[in-house]
Amino acid sequence: MRDGADARHTLGRRLSFAAKATRGHLEQRLAAAGSSFAVWTALFALKARGPVIQRELAGMLNVEGPTLTRRLARMEAEGLIERRRTNADRRAAVVRLTESGEAMYSRLSDIVSAGRDAVFKGFSPREIEEFVGYLDRVIENIESASPSRRQASTRR
Repeated sequence: MRDGADARHTLGRRLSFAAKATRGHLEQRLAAAGSSFAVWTALFALKARGPVIQRELAGMLNVEGPTLTRRLARMEAEGLIERRRTNADRRAAVVRLTESGEAMYSRLSDIVSAGRDAVFKGFSPREIEEFVGYLDRVIENIESASPSRRQASTRR
């Protein structure tokens, strides 16, 4: 049995490996469908939240503005999204899915579901729920321990 110090030492490595392996598995499946994880996450966020201001989307996806701008330009060129300037703030663009984006979301959603099934093979529904809950607690603990997160939350 491992002592607490050893478990803490390897936890980060295990989480990192699991995240990389899961994302790599999903990237392969999405690439075979002519897409990518970056496109999927943007489509998913837009489907879940509806039209959003581009800077809010960047926050939801945890990416820098310029990175998202380039990604959205490609998606717009492919006809997946549409960006429109708002009347209230001409610098802000509202991003929404197009019909093609909705269709791509549906197609990729099936691929992601199959990938998730492969990742959780052998887990019971209860184990999956508990596992996700544990990950949520780890994320919350890290966010509350982060000085930049605490400062941001006190400014709101």
